[in-house]
Amino acid sequence: MFKKTLWQDAFQAITHSLGRFVAIFLLMALSAFTLIGLKMTGPDMRQAASAFYQQHQLADTSLTSNYGLDNSDEQVLKADSDINSYELGYFQDAVLTKHQQAIRLFSKPTKLSTYALVAGKLPHKDSELALDYLLAKKYHLDQEITVKQKGQLKYRHFRIVGFVRSSEYLDKNDFGQTTVGSGSLAGYGIVAKSAFKANPYTIARVSYKQTAHLSPYSSQYADKVAFYQRRLKKRLTNNGQEKYQVLKNQLADSQTQLAQKQAQVQQLQMVNPTQAKLLQAQLEGAQARLINQKQALTKLGLPTYTLHERDYNPGYTLFRSNSERVDILANIFPLLLFAIAALVSLTTMMRFVEEERINIGTLKALGYSNFDVSKKFLLYSLVASGLGVALGASLGFRLLPQLIFKAYTTNLTLSQTKLLFSWTYLLVTLLVALSCTTVAALVALRKTLSEKPAQLLLPKPPKKGAKILLERFKFLWKHMSFTQKVTARNLFRYKSRMFMTIFGVAGCTGLLVMGLGIRDSLRGITNIQFHDLIKYDLVLSQKDYPTHSAKQKLAAKLDGSAVSKSAAINYQLLTKKAGADQSVQSISMIAPHSKKLSSLVTLRNRTNQQLTLRADSVIISEKLANLLKAKVGITISLKDTSDQVRTFKVTGITEMYTGHYLFVGKKAYQTAFKKAWTNNAYLVKLKDSGYQNVNHQARKFMDTGALTTVVQNTNNRRTIDNVIAGLGNVIFILIGMATTLALVVIYNLTNINVSERVRELSTIKVLGFYDRETTLYIYRETIILSLIGIGFGYLLGAYLHHLIIPSLPPANAMFDPNLRLTDFLISALIPGGITLVLAFIMHYKIKTVDMLAALKSVD
Repeated sequence: MFKKTLWQDAFQAITHSLGRFVAIFLLMALSAFTLIGLKMTGPDMRQAASAFYQQHQLADTSLTSNYGLDNSDEQVLKADSDINSYELGYFQDAVLTKHQQAIRLFSKPTKLSTYALVAGKLPHKDSELALDYLLAKKYHLDQEITVKQKGQLKYRHFRIVGFVRSSEYLDKNDFGQTTVGSGSLAGYGIVAKSAFKANPYTIARVSYKQTAHLSPYSSQYADKVAFYQRRLKKRLTNNGQEKYQVLKNQLADSQTQLAQKQAQVQQLQMVNPTQAKLLQAQLEGAQARLINQKQALTKLGLPTYTLHERDYNPGYTLFRSNSERVDILANIFPLLLFAIAALVSLTTMMRFVEEERINIGTLKALGYSNFDVSKKFLLYSLVASGLGVALGASLGFRLLPQLIFKAYTTNLTLSQTKLLFSWTYLLVTLLVALSCTTVAALVALRKTLSEKPAQLLLPKPPKKGAKILLERFKFLWKHMSFTQKVTARNLFRYKSRMFMTIFGVAGCTGLLVMGLGIRDSLRGITNIQFHDLIKYDLVLSQKDYPTHSAKQKLAAKLDGSAVSKSAAINYQLLTKKAGADQSVQSISMIAPHSKKLSSLVTLRNRTNQQLTLRADSVIISEKLANLLKAKVGITISLKDTSDQVRTFKVTGITEMYTGHYLFVGKKAYQTAFKKAWTNNAYLVKLKDSGYQNVNHQARKFMDTGALTTVVQNTNNRRTIDNVIAGLGNVIFILIGMATTLALVVIYNLTNINVSERVRELSTIKVLGFYDRETTLYIYRETIILSLIGIGFGYLLGAYLHHLIIPSLPPANAMFDPNLRLTDFLISALIPGGITLVLAFIMHYKIKTVDMLAALKSVD
């Protein structure tokens, strides 16, 4: 039979205790929002990137060679059964004369790594150009531009017909290094393939058959690409050796033919001196070309092929690491938040059952079954948790991923996220929420329903008084005031509420300490890295065989008024597979000529003890030491650019926050490389380290003609600032969640404390306590418990910060592992401030208590 009155009573329970209902609803909504939102953000980000890559058929591998790519190389690609598609093209670096910016011009692809059109149209004629859309602020459609370096281009003048977004460049600030302009690329552009002269191709893009349906950020994809690249490189290397032999044979044949023609000229001089003189001039030109070819062949050596996977594309790895950072946060933050919400919800539902004790007895006395009595609590908990999960999940699936995606992609060219849905996360969240409320209510009901109706109709007898531990210290106890004794007894009298308040405040404080600590671990890193540790502004990489004139220009520039300090070094890029995913780490090796390095780089350990780079020293950066599990005295093995293994015995570990560094003394260099130290680069500190001047001076150094590349620390600094800003925005969102949780938890626990002690408060008001004294009588306990909770929260937050901070940054960076005093102060002020505000609210509530009704409530 449908029990209408019973259901009416069940629904009225919601409206009659709306504050408690809203508290449970908000706790479940916030928990669901955080858990689902953070768990879905990483997959959503990776799916957005995957969809963009698939839409534009981003190549799995890009291929270049020091000889260029000819028909024989194309035949190797065509014969490779692993390859699904390939496309040959051209690229050339050039400087735009208007703003003196270096860009990389590609031939327009048709199949692989295509471009998204942002404005205008794609180029079709030889004189048309489409620019990087990020340069639209400096250039406009139909504008005529000129490039300095014609090179393999047919023309120097182009008309801008469109703006495009590349699938190969995701980072808005990092476009790579170049040998022209200032040494750093400012963007890219595309022209028609016919705009290049018909010389050997300069780049090939390749996609494989077995990778099309794999997630580009999965280990399975990375393993397959690495396997196919190894096989392809082996085939290309074999082809290169054959090509080299053919070129040598052609050179030998040309030399033979030239010698034969020289003999003919000598014979012709006897017959026709005039004609012989003309032929001799032609032979001299042919001989000069032959000498150049021979020198080029000797200089280039065997054809080498460089194959790059997608990780080489600027921003590709950064985006992946950003999404993985969210995954790390998602494994810690929501779980702790849900645990706090579960504890508070459990207390709330148990209190609800206690309040309904007499009503339960009445219903049982009237003959209602235990299931009928349980309906009110089942409905209450199901509606509160169900609606909370529904709201939290809907926002978690849609809002939070977009907020974090926007925060992370501020400096990336990806603009739209892909919102996924997961039944697994939704059902798990709902199950956990119901366990926190409905199951908790049923557990509390079980004991109550086992009692007889006559017992339930009587008020629950108060607990028997007992001495607390503090009373045993008589000297201390007798000096305490009456109020202090009451407060001490009440704290231990309501043990469940005491533990819930301590745990609730501790959890919220711990989350705040962790969030604020991570925020401060990010702040100031770039200033420490590029002001205290790395003091140089430029790394100048010298050509192998610069001309005497170029050397003089470089020396004059180094001694010029713009340079503050400089140091000759041997600079090399070494590699090592390291980390959990065994990814290839790039390591900058700096071997200085003298002790001048100390004025350009500060070497110190974590305790600020200065490290001295002696002749036999090998000092590595801290993050590299962590990845390699290297300590002082350990020997590490690294690969150089020719794949030769070089070993180094570590003598020190230096503080460093971004990039991997290896500082090597001259003797240690000779031991590792089996040759004498040579100078191939310079570290330069400028008198003006502003971005504009650094870029200007880099261009001046490149103009000397003695350098291959110039690395600017300003670019590195901007990239790091962008990464930190994105993660900082995410942490700000999480701090907001923790603050909201603290508000709900403290309000709910305080409200329960006041509600269940209304008769006690009425008694002391009748005894003559003023309103302020009455409020302090009960709120003094809340303050003490909150302070204890904050203390435990400090320990929890410090532990969480210590746990998460090593795994949060990408593999080539680290964050400051130290917590600051302000992290603890702010983490205490937030729950403290909430407690203070709620004190005024509860004070008003206590003032309006109907004392007579409260005292008669148990008669």
